[in-house]
Amino acid sequence: MSIPFTQYMLPRGRKRAEEIDRPTDIEALAQRFIASGGWYECEILTTGHVSLTACQHVDDEPLDVEIVVCQNGPEIPGAVDRLVKMSAAHILDGATGTAE
Repeated sequence: MSIPFTQYMLPRGRKRAEEIDRPTDIEALAQRFIASGGWYECEILTTGHVSLTACQHVDDEPLDVEIVVCQNGPEIPGAVDRLVKMSAAHILDGATGTAE
């Protein structure tokens, strides 16, 4: 199992599916966020940094609910872990539609 991200490519934002392998506990938490209606996106910024976002519909609007920015390179796996842990606060209970 891996974590699916939509990557936006420079220079015009073309979308590409990307998967990031992380430890089982992180991937399971990410899958719970996705199952509750969330998704993950990433892009390389013009500064060379990487923006990782956890997204979710809020009041019918697609919004970035969490964001982590890091250097492109070996910092990415730890940044993905932080993002997934932060996104857990936005896992919605299927019965009530509110955060768990």
